[in-house]
Amino acid sequence: MMLKENILNKNALAVLKLAGTLNRYRSGERLPRISDLAKEMNLSVGTTQYGLNFLRDEKAVSVTPKGHLGTFIDTVNYDKLREYTGNSPRACVMPLPYSLRYEGLATAFSKLGNTDGKFYLAFMNGSGRRIKALLEGRYDCALMSRMAAERSIAQNIAVDIALTFGPQSFLETHVLVHRTKTPGRIKTIGLDKESMDQVILSKSFLASHPKVRVINLPYTHIIRRLLAGDVDATLWNLDYIKEHHPSLQFTHLEVSAMQQSVTEAALVVRSGDAAAVDYLSRSFPRHKVLKTQEAVFQGRRLPEY
Repeated sequence: MMLKENILNKNALAVLKLAGTLNRYRSGERLPRISDLAKEMNLSVGTTQYGLNFLRDEKAVSVTPKGHLGTFIDTVNYDKLREYTGNSPRACVMPLPYSLRYEGLATAFSKLGNTDGKFYLAFMNGSGRRIKALLEGRYDCALMSRMAAERSIAQNIAVDIALTFGPQSFLETHVLVHRTKTPGRIKTIGLDKESMDQVILSKSFLASHPKVRVINLPYTHIIRRLLAGDVDATLWNLDYIKEHHPSLQFTHLEVSAMQQSVTEAALVVRSGDAAAVDYLSRSFPRHKVLKTQEAVFQGRRLPEY
């Protein structure tokens, strides 16, 4: 933790706690009263005021008192605030890079994120699992489809969308993959209940095929179980089928306009994490991410992450 040597322990604690609290605020927002901040952080008013003064002197934040209206934030240096919380490296969780499109995203994030400082990537299938890990504080952001991100927000899950990357930045489309001659002969379908994309997209198919039985399986087991004949069908990323199992039969789904957002990549953060939004916006501009992804997808660049 980068604190000056002459700071007393209680003052160091105030700086650490206040730096973490200020990460939630944006320029132009009103700060709570010092007494309310002190109560929130279980510190004295004087110690809290010291922490704020210290962070102002260090140019981590600038504020303007406006009399009875309160104190408002002018600027926030989120990178400097993060230094004082002792959490300088950033980490993001995304799906396993089993397709060139995902490898392109992983390459872009690794390249751009490590330009200044450290940025770590972790891989985990199932958007529900990734959101859980994000909310547990294990990662600063999580990659998923915009459809899954918007559904999570609609369900009052405490996440915000920080960035989106446009149609087909996440995948080409989902298809119904089946080993039966026709979809009408499907009796069982393998789905991972932690994959919001699969759960949402399967509703229409299951509604029109009420006799089909859902077999809950871990995402990484589904294709193997399909090939072994344990399930008749699944919903899957067409990129993966084309690249790894081109002989498998598939049928395109009837997808509503709203569900087209399943093809768009979105980075989500914990709700109110202004610092993460600021960092991601600066570090991963859409045009640079898509340029790297396209180079990997077209074979002009080797994946590296």
